[in-house]
Amino acid sequence: MDMGTKQPLQYKKTLLAVSVLLLLASVTVHYLGNYPVYRLLRGVISFTFLAILFSYHKKNTNPLLATFLILYGTSSVITIWYENATLGFISLILNFIAYLFLIRAVWLKATFKNLGIALTLVFIVLIIINAYLLYEFITMMRDFANGGLNYASMLLGAMALVVVSFLALLYNHTYNSKPSLVFTIAVFMFVFAEIFRAIGYYGFGFDNIPVYIARILLILGSGMIVHFALMPKKNNESLSCKLL
Repeated sequence: MDMGTKQPLQYKKTLLAVSVLLLLASVTVHYLGNYPVYRLLRGVISFTFLAILFSYHKKNTNPLLATFLILYGTSSVITIWYENATLGFISLILNFIAYLFLIRAVWLKATFKNLGIALTLVFIVLIIINAYLLYEFITMMRDFANGGLNYASMLLGAMALVVVSFLALLYNHTYNSKPSLVFTIAVFMFVFAEIFRAIGYYGFGFDNIPVYIARILLILGSGMIVHFALMPKKNNESLSCKLL
């Protein structure tokens, strides 16, 4: 077993309490119409959960997961100025790079070993369908993109989401454990948080419901990523820690 937290119950209580506080803060700020602060809170969410991870794991923190949270949080903070074409592009690119670190962390742990031909075909069909749906969704936003670079970065982000979700499914199939399931759920929460955030921001309907769903999923996904990092797991199912 690798080194997990020495106080599992305490860290779970911390994650729960912080999640509730961040959700209440987000709902309050959005209700008051302070949208720059609401966007800022996206970054605060990432950095807060990162601080929790560091406080419990200290030197044993996975650098790739930590970097993911740092870049994701930085990207979120920059969305305060998302309407500026340059800063919007920087935010989208940092978001894309953040997912590359998550992809790198799970890449070597997700294999087709013992998957079987039938299940392999099912996985391939699912990933093609997901890729197509995300592509269609991004295509819908072409007219809303603030320039060609921003639209290109949206496409890159969509591809990263498809890849990381596919790898997460493979990782969970490979190890079929509680940690692998927690990681997979966390990844899909991030994926759907991105989708609902876009629906809410670009006004595709449903009033503010997608905005709140996106924020709930972001908080839960961030908390579960930290939960995954802190929970005890076998050495062979721990994610990669090296960039190269």
